[in-house]
Amino acid sequence: MLSDCRPVYYFGRMLLWYRIPVLERLNERFEGRLVVCAGDPPGASSLGNLVRESMPGYKRISLRNHWFFGEKIHAQPFRRAFEKHGAPAAILVEESPRSVTLPFLLRYAKSLGAGRVLWGHFSSNRRAFDPKRNLQDKYRLALAKEVEACVCYTEGRANLLRPFVPERNLFVARNTMDIGPMFAQRDALAAEGKTAVRRRLSIPLEAPVLVYIGRLIREKGTDMLLDAWDLLTKETSASLLIIGDGPERAAMEAEVSSRSLQGVRFLGTLLREEAAPWLYASDLMLMPGYLGLAVNHAFAFGVPVVSLRHPAGGEKFHSPEVEYVHSGETGLLCSGDSSEALAAGVREVLADRERYSANALAYAREHLTLDRMVGGLESAIRHAI
Repeated sequence: MLSDCRPVYYFGRMLLWYRIPVLERLNERFEGRLVVCAGDPPGASSLGNLVRESMPGYKRISLRNHWFFGEKIHAQPFRRAFEKHGAPAAILVEESPRSVTLPFLLRYAKSLGAGRVLWGHFSSNRRAFDPKRNLQDKYRLALAKEVEACVCYTEGRANLLRPFVPERNLFVARNTMDIGPMFAQRDALAAEGKTAVRRRLSIPLEAPVLVYIGRLIREKGTDMLLDAWDLLTKETSASLLIIGDGPERAAMEAEVSSRSLQGVRFLGTLLREEAAPWLYASDLMLMPGYLGLAVNHAFAFGVPVVSLRHPAGGEKFHSPEVEYVHSGETGLLCSGDSSEALAAGVREVLADRERYSANALAYAREHLTLDRMVGGLESAIRHAI
């Protein structure tokens, strides 16, 4: 029980669909006191596909976002939330170096006696963390040192802050979505059997099945995906299921046609329930570019992940979720930066697919549940209060 009956605010630039169950569960932990404050994505952003309408149990306030230089700089006036619901016991804030209003929000919350929690990456996906030389990292670290608690997506990201932030203020909430329903879907599909599922989806029964799930953007390594596929299908017949949409889809479809690549199916954007049988029917997920929450989605269906240790497509580093891919156990992170390396990694995992699949599913069941994530957030907020 929380003796302080004031509200707890969450501030985010926008409310992405996979955050809604997290915030719903967090609202339950704080007995209905959560107030969610967020705005809309920039008009031309591919993130617009990740924003969904909902009927939440928590209180919701829409704030106006201001975007400058595309999506590079963000400002979000925040006073309206406080005027409507009063001084909070604590605020949970999305950690973003793009937000120029973030330090003013933290300072204002402090003046009201609220505990302050930053939640996020705390580093860039494009380069190594270097607060001595990089101004963005210096800015992120200055805010991390100021607040009462920092919640990191993974243990690895927490380790970046440990030399600078007191241990008592560091918390980990392994980043995930609500994969409980996915486990239930997988169990129902397992009762049906993989052969039956493939048959009703018109997928060849014996040949390997690879899946890609995510936005079709260059940073995800869409070019290398097709190059690696071309190498693999020179040796054996197989199926590649592409779940997702984005600006690169037309170019990918044209390349599949011009190169006469066999076995490729573009399934478009699928809801979680719609994607379930396709994932269950797959042997592995192939993602040349940067990895994110697609890892969680794949693991929930026992699908191991193959990627490059340093992703293709212009990104130098993966998102924090790459830490869930224990190379040689739950998937494979291939050395080098070639389609040949990816193809070799696919062959290695396919040769031991049952072990990889069992490991991926077991890892998700133990480490990637929503309750574990919400527990980390709750602990940080209570500490800050």
